Amino acid sequence: MVNYQDLYFFVIAVEKGSLVSAARYLNVPLSTLSRRIQAFEDRLGYKLIHRTAKHFGLTESGMRLYEGVNPMIHDLELQVENINSELSSLTGELKITAPIALGHHFIQPLVRDFMRENPRISVELQLSNDNADLVKNSIDIAFRMGVITLNEWISRPLFKTRSVLCASPSHLDGLDTIDSPGELGNWPLVATRGTPVWRFQQGEDSVSFVPRPVLTTNEARLALEMVLDGMGIGYLPSYMVEQYLARGELVALLADWNAGDKDVHMIYPHRSSLPARTRAFIDYVIEHFPKHELEQPRAVA
Repeated sequence: MVNYQDLYFFVIAVEKGSLVSAARYLNVPLSTLSRRIQAFEDRLGYKLIHRTAKHFGLTESGMRLYEGVNPMIHDLELQVENINSELSSLTGELKITAPIALGHHFIQPLVRDFMRENPRISVELQLSNDNADLVKNSIDIAFRMGVITLNEWISRPLFKTRSVLCASPSHLDGLDTIDSPGELGNWPLVATRGTPVWRFQQGEDSVSFVPRPVLTTNEARLALEMVLDGMGIGYLPSYMVEQYLARGELVALLADWNAGDKDVHMIYPHRSSLPARTRAFIDYVIEHFPKHELEQPRAVA
């Protein structure tokens, strides 16, 4: 098997015209370089260099080897330089993944503005409610909610979000009589597939309610639209519903019950040598991510 470092040493020795100059260029002892080339010749089974105290020249075999590999060596050097340049500059592609609703609400505007400031960076933004294999899919940065259990990835919390039990005012007849989560089974419910259990906490009391919805969807935005249209009661993230609560288009139910908080995380590889584009986007998110405070739901009057 060819020792490619010895091959590189041979090429440099030819280019520099002497072992002394090559050793100086490579920053290795002359004795080490001479021994490495000798061992390389021994493995190949033929001489590459005629060398005496005063003369340095190639054998016919050495000339053929040099002419054959020199273009490839320099092409490899060029490729490495290009890769190093890309990794150290704001160019190349970023692969980002996020849950669908969170992606539309927060990540898409951040990506758009980041790309406007960094036009040489392209982005592949994958929105999915399924937790993809980040390594297998070559993901650079992921956004996820809840508890993170990934090893060798840095998880940076961005903000907390709370689920809010809410309904449209057009659906209010009798809703103000709901006093506990257990009574929700008497009402039409709109649920998301990712939240099969609705959890509530009030002081020492905790309730896990399994809804039997009239509509189930894997997309929180669709669930929100159905709740706004009066199709039923929803259990939705606070960041999605707070503007509708403020405008009176939705009302919060069971405000005395805490529906639980979830951390929203940005996740990226645990490496000190992240590409410049990845580090730039991480810094951009930290600087520009909306300073999101938990909203206290407004109870039905």
